[in-house]
Amino acid sequence: MTGSLRYDMPFRCLLSREGELSDTQIDAELSAEAHTVLGRDDVMFTPLAHGQRIGVTSGVFRAQAGDTRAVVKIVAPAADVEGKVWRGSHDPANYRFWEREALFYEAGQPQAYTDAGIALPDLMGVFRRGGGEISLWMRDVSGNGGAAWTVQRTEERARQLGRAQGTCLLDDGWRKSAVPFSRNVLRDYLDTPDATSPDIDWDMLENSDAWDTRLMRTHFGGQLREDVLRLCRERYEFVRWGEALPHTLCHHDLWPNNVFEHDGRLVLVDWAFAGEGWVGGDIGNFVSDTALDLLRPSEELPALDEGVFRGYVQGLRDAGYDADEKAVRLGMCVMAAKWTWLIPVMLTRATRDSHEVYGSQAVDADRLYAERANVFRMLVAWAAQGRALAAELFPAAAQP
Repeated sequence: MTGSLRYDMPFRCLLSREGELSDTQIDAELSAEAHTVLGRDDVMFTPLAHGQRIGVTSGVFRAQAGDTRAVVKIVAPAADVEGKVWRGSHDPANYRFWEREALFYEAGQPQAYTDAGIALPDLMGVFRRGGGEISLWMRDVSGNGGAAWTVQRTEERARQLGRAQGTCLLDDGWRKSAVPFSRNVLRDYLDTPDATSPDIDWDMLENSDAWDTRLMRTHFGGQLREDVLRLCRERYEFVRWGEALPHTLCHHDLWPNNVFEHDGRLVLVDWAFAGEGWVGGDIGNFVSDTALDLLRPSEELPALDEGVFRGYVQGLRDAGYDADEKAVRLGMCVMAAKWTWLIPVMLTRATRDSHEVYGSQAVDADRLYAERANVFRMLVAWAAQGRALAAELFPAAAQP
């Protein structure tokens, strides 16, 4: 269902005291869309947690009418919105291309993912609004999210992803899709740090006073500080190694909040960054991003790392792709470079009284820094392993 609805009243995202949208705060467009999709006017809207500084996302809501529930995501061509980061791009190859997710849902995911048992949420409607916004209505996925999976279950799901991406490695028909898939994602991501956070100042890496704050001294002192600094300084070398690996179709934002089990299927949501990427990149993102926002305890990371890698490699082989485990592991280790921007952010924020994780959830500062320190202990170990693998796989140009 695709439509174009035009009304005089602009969309606005206002919350009532109870955390729900009241009838007077529902604009005409959203109400009309709800009537078209759900066939009812008695629809309750509840805002869902998302990155509040994301310029492309105007709002994310759950809409419920009786027993029917949908998730509504409104995206906008917001290239520069005051107070927002993750600003949208109008370059179809850029990972922040604002319209990609809507086009992906309209086109449907490549057959390789479907054949591997991976699904999208059912698309209920797409509406292009008069102000340039696009409203995506998807059937609510009420299943078990990735943060609650056991390590064994996560390994099984990684095998499905490997099967899908192995097929895409063997058959590049997905490149012919009408969807403008992203390219050079990690390089662009690191090139535009202000698109990630307003607090990224790479000069902070050399600020000894910032490293001497209580939080940084307690959790990032000693050898960890030196190893982290090396990783930050060499981040683009890791990108270069990843770019030399075999490429497949990646999700590029795989983390526990974007994966669900629903009616026995693996469902992936939030395909806004989808595009070309190297083998092993998505699972590297998943494992490294499980504890950064306190979704899963960092003590699980060694077992998760091992299980996800094993499952993914098996999935590649299930697809008939003769996976070089060293190349896959390097692709996973390269993703250590993605999180280097967090170091200057944590240095900048270490003296603050309050701390938040993704979705603006307040958390205890020591718990946050301690868990992130454990993640970075894994990441610098990945970095060391990645350097050794790169020297073996690319002996002429491996060392920075």
